[in-house]
Amino acid sequence: MVQEMNAIILAGGKNTRMNSQDKAFLEIKGKAIAEILVAKFSPLVNDVIVVTNSPQKYANLDVRLVKDEYPDKGPLMGIYSGLKYSSSKYNFIVACDMPFVKPSLIRYFMDCANDHDVVISKIDGKFHPLFGIYSKDCISVMQEMLKQDVLKISNMFPKVKTCFLSRQKLEKFDKGLVSLANINTMEDLIKAKEIQEDL
Repeated sequence: MVQEMNAIILAGGKNTRMNSQDKAFLEIKGKAIAEILVAKFSPLVNDVIVVTNSPQKYANLDVRLVKDEYPDKGPLMGIYSGLKYSSSKYNFIVACDMPFVKPSLIRYFMDCANDHDVVISKIDGKFHPLFGIYSKDCISVMQEMLKQDVLKISNMFPKVKTCFLSRQKLEKFDKGLVSLANINTMEDLIKAKEIQEDL
């Protein structure tokens, strides 16, 4: 298991499908998703970093704040900016709209991180790049991609040591894979409020 790790919450999206509401501050059971994520990751990591271009919104949270190095480059830029700023080689990346992450699953990802640059899930042929571990060894590959305006995160996976975790492995720690549920639309928010999970 990787002993030292930081968490990087990506909160730089434009939220166009949420009528420009900031997804990090949508409330589930009376708590903002940003608060839920900070509370879940804080006991497991050294530091929680939020990548945001609106740092003033996070003033009341005990987190470190970093801005995208260049705007409008999507989640790849968010991961890159967070990794550059982070003091830890290994970092757990999570999108700001994933309220149901399970600490047991986070720990399992950490168990798989040794000797890999990236640990993510691949389920039914689909990658989940915004919930997983990235090491600082990815920075040079990301830098090259950003320079060439290649912004699809999965383009990086063949160029670094990537570990893909299957549904079967993940379900041992999260039966319904609620950790991977994210909130992109108002319909997603309504569904999320019906999920019977402890936060």
